[in-house]
Amino acid sequence: MTFRVLITAPYMMREREFVAQLLDRPDLKVEWVPVRERLEENDLLAVIEGADGIICGDDRITPKVIDQADRLKVIVKWGTGIDSIDSEYAKSRGIPVRRTPEAFTLPVADTALGYMLNFCRGIVRNDLILKSGGWDKPQGYSLSEKTVGIIGFGAIGNAVAARLRPFGARVLATDIIEIPASQSSALNVEMCTLEALLQESDIVTLHCDLNPTSHRILNAERLAQCRRETIVINTARGPLIDEVALVSALEAGTIAGAGLDVFEHEPLPLDSPLRSMPQAFLAAHNSNSSPECWQRVHRNSVAMLFEGLGLA
Repeated sequence: MTFRVLITAPYMMREREFVAQLLDRPDLKVEWVPVRERLEENDLLAVIEGADGIICGDDRITPKVIDQADRLKVIVKWGTGIDSIDSEYAKSRGIPVRRTPEAFTLPVADTALGYMLNFCRGIVRNDLILKSGGWDKPQGYSLSEKTVGIIGFGAIGNAVAARLRPFGARVLATDIIEIPASQSSALNVEMCTLEALLQESDIVTLHCDLNPTSHRILNAERLAQCRRETIVINTARGPLIDEVALVSALEAGTIAGAGLDVFEHEPLPLDSPLRSMPQAFLAAHNSNSSPECWQRVHRNSVAMLFEGLGLA
């Protein structure tokens, strides 16, 4: 028997030769579906029928797509977040959804800390001053002078807190689940409410899953609770922030800046005001970048695919 498998994960496309070797077996027919960032429902409806398995990225795998997939035995998400997959509906159809938890904890935590250091030390700002012919010395800050608020105290939130300890910052955190006191105290973290965190933090960094309780967790009302000097960092999921409200807050100066690796709509539209804001530092959903992590996820994803197809 030959199984038809779709590969729609953009990161696998970038290392196709390596992944193709992992998938090289006579009982697989592998189809590489062209994708830039993600496939929408209609894109998937055109290719999913007759597929036995799929390794996807942030594709919109809706109930309609699942119904069209008459032979589908397993959905493998390349990476961690499965918010773009209707996993409950898939489960009701007997289709397991697999993923690699905590796949990118280290590079994402590093990226969040990098944004913090850039804002505090003015690394890019100082570079631009000199390259434009100037010799200014804008005020910088030590992280020890700052309070950092972490929204979402899971694996990545913990890794960010661990990185902050040597810098001497005061660290607050909040989560929808109760965090054991031993866990927070070991990292010298003060657990508090979301409201208290927003009111007291100089830097707010997001590290929670995207779900109905966290969708636009930073909206206009909550951004208004922040200090004027607050920096907002998002290396998690774009829809955690109401982007229109964020742009308004940046334009009005009610917050000082933003470091964004993810956006509500990806790729970020060319006409987005964020692209021309000097107080916003942007990246194209790239905080997971790490050869070691990528190869581990490639291998895990293929192994989970084989298991789902009964080929393990």
